[in-house]
Amino acid sequence: MNEQQLNVVLGTISEPIKNAYCITSRKQREEIQRIARIFIINEEQKNKHKLLAIKNLATMKVVFSNN
Repeated sequence: MNEQQLNVVLGTISEPIKNAYCITSRKQREEIQRIARIFIINEEQKNKHKLLAIKNLATMKVVFSNN
């Protein structure tokens, strides 16, 4: 999601001067925290997939070098 989509979904208004969002309710704050956690989980999964791909490549090189 980009910033504009988040604004529409959450009904928040950005304040460019403060570079922050006006969050008037607990529900809006929790929703933003939930979205932030999703982004963190997504980044961690990308890192795990990269490590797995590196391990698989190394294993494949070892297998091919032995043959």
